[in-house]
Amino acid sequence: MRNHSRGPWLAAFVSATLIGAAANAANVVQTKTAGAYRIELNVLPAEPFFSKQEVADKHVQNGMEVEGGAAPVAMDAATHPNHHLVVHVFDKKTGKAETGAAVTMSFEPVDRKGKPAGAAQQVPVVIMQAVGKGPRSTHYGNNVTMPAGRYRVTVTVNGGKPGVFVVSASDASGATAPMKMKMPMNMKM
Repeated sequence: MRNHSRGPWLAAFVSATLIGAAANAANVVQTKTAGAYRIELNVLPAEPFFSKQEVADKHVQNGMEVEGGAAPVAMDAATHPNHHLVVHVFDKKTGKAETGAAVTMSFEPVDRKGKPAGAAQQVPVVIMQAVGKGPRSTHYGNNVTMPAGRYRVTVTVNGGKPGVFVVSASDASGATAPMKMKMPMNMKM
């Protein structure tokens, strides 16, 4: 006679695995090399921004600490941002995080063949760090509104060769989760 006691456990495991995968489906990570830099693009749910003073006064544990650059787009902005479109920039040879790079970024919708399907949008680039993570977490970008679809994201670092990414974005409107960053093992400060 067969033991069917694994059935409910297996069903629960498979359900939990699928739910976990669905919860992370909005997160996109791609890496390209452009000139002297390794550029890691992240498309995540929109994130809250805080000044250094707010982080200290409110004992903020999660979110983005603004270091400079453009004005951050708040999660409750009239544009209804649904994604945190950012890049981490590393020196290709040393692996060190670039903390003072001049970064430009734009995105445009593309069709299935990769041809433009709408106007390109410039991203007002904020220089930020993940709260509590310090300079090694420095990254560049902002909260943006990206309806579900495919996009070409173009990133330029210090006026060099652009990194071009093609990504699919889900409609991540609604709940957000704190940014989960994987720090490369060889990254130096």
